[in-house]
Amino acid sequence: MMNMLRKWFAIGVAALVLSAGTGISAAMAADEGGEIDRHGMENDIPIPTDNPQALENGKERFQARCSYCHRPDGRGGSSSVCLACQKYKHGSKASSIYATIAAGRPYTKMGAFASSLSQEEILNIIAYIRYLQEWKIKDDIAAAKNPPAAQ
Repeated sequence: MMNMLRKWFAIGVAALVLSAGTGISAAMAADEGGEIDRHGMENDIPIPTDNPQALENGKERFQARCSYCHRPDGRGGSSSVCLACQKYKHGSKASSIYATIAAGRPYTKMGAFASSLSQEEILNIIAYIRYLQEWKIKDDIAAAKNPPAAQ
């Protein structure tokens, strides 16, 4: 019971932090429609994808906190989600990814990071995830142009 209350509290805190920090609630952003970024993903909150320092910070945080389960290239493993694949069970909008990182996912291995990462660090991680998505798209295009030789 106490763990469930903590999880719901973390979700509520994540929602408050998200709406207070951006000036736009996730619900308002969904109604207004977010910006579609160069990865084809909807950024309904501001993501620093064009800031090299934010990307480097996101990479460092990702490697320290996320890569164990999601692999350094973000392509997941046998028991984790491929973050570079752009298909997420709980939504691929930036606000959905933010909520997942901040509050975690109950009954999964995905823990909550709202108490150990700042809002800026989470946004930087999302920017880095967008970077990993871009690299996967490039790899997929290259693989389609150069299929492996038949043996």
